[in-house]
Amino acid sequence: MFRTVARIPTARLMAATSVSAAAGFAGLSSSSCEASTESPTVAISKSKFTPLVVSKNEIVGLNVHKITLDFASPTDSLGMTTAGMLMVEGTKRDSNDGDDKIARPYTPVSRNDTLGKLELVVKDYPGVGNVSTHICKAAVGSTLAVKGCFTKIAVTPNKWKKVGLIAGGSGLTPCLQVAEELLSDGEDNTEITLIFCNQCPEAIFLKDHIDALVARSNGRFKVHYCVDKVSTGYFSDAWNGLTGYVTKEMVAEYLPAADGVNNMIMVCGPPPMYKALCGPKEFPKGKPPAQGELTGILKDLGFTSDAVFKF
Repeated sequence: MFRTVARIPTARLMAATSVSAAAGFAGLSSSSCEASTESPTVAISKSKFTPLVVSKNEIVGLNVHKITLDFASPTDSLGMTTAGMLMVEGTKRDSNDGDDKIARPYTPVSRNDTLGKLELVVKDYPGVGNVSTHICKAAVGSTLAVKGCFTKIAVTPNKWKKVGLIAGGSGLTPCLQVAEELLSDGEDNTEITLIFCNQCPEAIFLKDHIDALVARSNGRFKVHYCVDKVSTGYFSDAWNGLTGYVTKEMVAEYLPAADGVNNMIMVCGPPPMYKALCGPKEFPKGKPPAQGELTGILKDLGFTSDAVFKF
């Protein structure tokens, strides 16, 4: 079977991804899949992997793909509760016979009102990733097995006064899911600020969509792009965002201040980001991941464990 991968020009990224900001921010996810007896039917299960057909594989950034998976019925729903995730099954990179399976969590970027399909935005890590590479190389017409969804933290209108989001690379998807969910509710007044970190300006993905959400939010949603370094050439002259790793000064200046449980900070990124900002999560054997002790910059700024969430 021939592999079909479409490359989406930056100017068309907003339209090509399913993260359309039209129709009241309906575009990125609404998240944990629970079986329901009501219509529409929930398409996937929390107890077993369900194979779904790949109908699109589109390149939306540097080593970043948007994968569309079709449900068995065009009227089926993902049935998520934000913030949630699902598991995708793949084969270990060093497997000789293809039977050595492994599963990793991913955040859908399609909402419950998107019927008949789900969409994932996945960053590939060539030579390193197992499931991420399996997903990004999936040919149109092949299948990917998914299980879920599972709720990470319940996000409801006006639960917090302000929400600060710190995302590193592919850690964008759960943070953007939270922002989409709050912005889609006409009764919600939460102020949301995102610091989106990447290695370089060229690595920033979904920027068109993010900027459109900001423009439509009436001031409720603010975004600050941050890169490790600025490459020489065009971007070195044009870059006007933040540079370097996220510091205590950046958090204090751009994100909500500690205010008990009124303000929430959510973090999703690579291990060094967790270590510096809030401390690592814990992964006890045979048990679900735990939040772990709060340490680092956020603790130094007065946040408590009930005001910080580690995706």
